[in-house]
Amino acid sequence: MRMSSPIRILIADDMEPIREYLKMVISYEPGMETVGAVESGADAVKLALETQPDVVLMDLEMESRLAGVEAIRRITTDLPQTRCVVLTHFSDDSTVYAAFEAGAVDYIVKDSSVNEILEAIRSAAADCSPIRPQIARKILEEFRILRSERAALVNTLNIVYKLTPTELTFLRLLAEGKSKQEIAAIRHVEPSTIRTHVGNILKKFNEKSVADVVKRLKSLGIFDIFVGVDK
Repeated sequence: MRMSSPIRILIADDMEPIREYLKMVISYEPGMETVGAVESGADAVKLALETQPDVVLMDLEMESRLAGVEAIRRITTDLPQTRCVVLTHFSDDSTVYAAFEAGAVDYIVKDSSVNEILEAIRSAAADCSPIRPQIARKILEEFRILRSERAALVNTLNIVYKLTPTELTFLRLLAEGKSKQEIAAIRHVEPSTIRTHVGNILKKFNEKSVADVVKRLKSLGIFDIFVGVDK
């Protein structure tokens, strides 16, 4: 927990009214003080290194859409004791993950109440930031997606292992943009042989078209796994 000294806060937001509003709110809160307010991620990094605040309230979209994410990454790397709390309009999944991956400890949207913002600052300074329900839901959804993708990969690999080297090569050539006629010429086989391979592949994958099979293998990175398999 913190000592009795005030929580020192740096504000980074490209909208002056928001900076002034947050400065005013903090100025009336016992045990908190603002060490600076800046309008860009680059300035946030510079001032953070100079003042070493306890907490940074960081907008994400400033001089660039994810300027805040990069600023968080640099601040948390150089000042591991400084806690960054994201304060932004964005709440989409990719933005949430980018902010936390960069080192943010909390994430609140700008329509949060004053009490929520102040509590986020206190929790961050005490190094006990909660995982808010909306963030928890996003994380759980990401785990669900990862589990689903892992299951799809395992299932597809089990099928790929049953392919002959010729069938796998045929699929790789299709993935490279070759037509069935071109593949027949490259492999020195009759078109009827290609049709036989297509039929066998579709049965193994239970797909309606070989294009669907290729799309599935590409999305899972199967061709990268089986580099060098040929003939």
